[in-house]
Amino acid sequence: MSGISGIVSRSRNPSIRAHIDMMTRSLDHRGPDGSGVWVNEARNVALGHVLLATTPESKAERQPLSDMPGGVALTADLRIDNRESIHRSLRLESSPSDPLTSPKLLARAYRKWGAECTDHLFGDYAYAIWDGQSGHLLCVRDPMGVKPLYYVRTDSIFAFASEIRSLLTLPGVSDQINRRQVLTFLSGGYTPREETFFESIKCLEPGHLMHVFPDLSTSSERYWSPARQIEKLSLRKDSEYERKFRKVLEQAVGANLRSIGEVGILLSGGMDSSSVASVADAHERSSSAPLHTFSYTFPSLTERKRRFVDEREYIDAVLESGEFDPHFLDAGTLSPLHQLEDMVEVWGQPFNIRGLYTVSKILENARGNGVRVLLDGAEGDSVIGYGYDLLTQLGREDDWERFAEIARQHSENYQEGRRKYPPEKVFWNHGFGVIVEHLRRGRLRRFYRSANAVSKHLGIPRYLILKRSAYWVWPSHWRKKLRFMRNEERDLVPSEKFKRLGISREDRSALGDLPSDEPLHVQRSLALQENRALTNALEAMDPIFAAHHVEARHPLYDRRVIELCLSLPADQRFKGGWTRSILRRSLRNVLPDKIRRRLGKVTLEGVIAHNLRRFEKDRLSDFILDDALRPFVDREVATEMLDRFRESGEPDSACTRSLLRMAVVSVWLRKRRHGNLKGPPQTVSLPKE
Repeated sequence: MSGISGIVSRSRNPSIRAHIDMMTRSLDHRGPDGSGVWVNEARNVALGHVLLATTPESKAERQPLSDMPGGVALTADLRIDNRESIHRSLRLESSPSDPLTSPKLLARAYRKWGAECTDHLFGDYAYAIWDGQSGHLLCVRDPMGVKPLYYVRTDSIFAFASEIRSLLTLPGVSDQINRRQVLTFLSGGYTPREETFFESIKCLEPGHLMHVFPDLSTSSERYWSPARQIEKLSLRKDSEYERKFRKVLEQAVGANLRSIGEVGILLSGGMDSSSVASVADAHERSSSAPLHTFSYTFPSLTERKRRFVDEREYIDAVLESGEFDPHFLDAGTLSPLHQLEDMVEVWGQPFNIRGLYTVSKILENARGNGVRVLLDGAEGDSVIGYGYDLLTQLGREDDWERFAEIARQHSENYQEGRRKYPPEKVFWNHGFGVIVEHLRRGRLRRFYRSANAVSKHLGIPRYLILKRSAYWVWPSHWRKKLRFMRNEERDLVPSEKFKRLGISREDRSALGDLPSDEPLHVQRSLALQENRALTNALEAMDPIFAAHHVEARHPLYDRRVIELCLSLPADQRFKGGWTRSILRRSLRNVLPDKIRRRLGKVTLEGVIAHNLRRFEKDRLSDFILDDALRPFVDREVATEMLDRFRESGEPDSACTRSLLRMAVVSVWLRKRRHGNLKGPPQTVSLPKE
């Protein structure tokens, strides 16, 4: 993990060295192991870099790289995981006196393949390459967006950096607020992924590259398009799928374990983190040092509350099956606003704090134990998939009898784990949309035929299917008016504000406007490559990890894992009534049975609300009633939410989420007003070397 920065000026810029120095110093908290700048005043270009060394070869890194054939120079936040295959393709040899670091491998790959070198790289990266012969700058970001890259373009310069605060140090770069982004965030939605909370600053999208030409014009394109490039995998036997999946997963986890320091794993007890931990333990079993695990549990909560959120029994099952050095955080004693001001200042933008408020405390513990690399399995279900698209496929084929059979199997598996998921609920969640789509498209005969078949095989009254279908084919603004008349919904952000900006409700969804008429495997690929919520979470994690000098690694986001999972037939992911079946079957001798046979997951919504009210009643009021929020929210609705939160025995999760978003925006607006979002972060909680 590193930090990168750079400037290309349209004409002579006598201050370019001072500007790149300031930009790079603004990233010093990301790189305790070295820094450097490269300036070519004749060509009006400058690059900067700060280093956090996490792999054996990275100790020899000296960036930016320059003086390469063709006048090529580069700066990279880069970790290449398929080093051996790159070595073979380029016929390279490394020596102890001149180790081939990842940036050097990138330079050789660019010399051979040009911009198409992205097709050959597996790993996490954000990099910029200056080509002195063409006078072009190439900026690239990895397929899932693990490494961020922000940029700004004015009449006189193009500049990029790992963090926005670096760009805000430049003269002429405005910190004007992007109202679209703020309003959409407060409403619980997402804007297009290139947008940030600052009007002038953009973000290079995951899986994209951008050419910057001498006149500062730009051309951006997607280089990784799994929806168009990946074909369905077809093997003869289930066992062949299992072997292939396990081999690729082991390869990805093994590559992510390379480190110069201790390695840790964020272990929640869920399927993804438990799989990563178990595979990593098997890979490192011969090592003398056990892997660290970091988990949050809730021993301080009452037994009734703990039952819904604590995963200690599953965490223990993993720990007992391997050799680990476990560390625990009692999240029941932690406020959801823990270190909020510091985290907002470190990233410089608002973020969804629900999944991150425990991270800072865990990172302090990890760093204290010498951990520089922390593996995370979060949101791996987005990659592997539950397999519910098999049910959608059966619905589209009008095979409601098989749909009902699988739904009953699935329900029985849930009952085995003492949980409830009745077959009719499976239909409402994963089959009902197919029927509604028939009605929307005017396929009335098929709609009635499907409704009759569902009623016959699943025992759902036909009138109920017809009633709910009629509701969902209404225009969205009619449904909204009906909810308002029932007093079910009042908008925190008035709809008029969105109308004035031309933003529809569909524009704010986590996946954007995905086509509904594509084949299901294409839809699934598009949903992954366009997932705004996932990108937002990764971008929020990066600066918080970087500030603690710990690199977050995501083995399940390895390109090889992703492409294999997207190529799998749906029935390999949902078999015998088990979702995520390929993962359960492939790791039958590695993953504890208690995890393999687990269905469902816990949600922290209840404990977040409980702790927010327990620790933050007074401070929350200061945030929610902050006058700086008036231009963005309906003050009356905000006050009603706050009162309802204080008085309700069990506050609803939607209300809690809205209050948290307002708190984050309030802090961000204050930080911006006081000038804390540009230049080196001033927060006192950052670790010191």
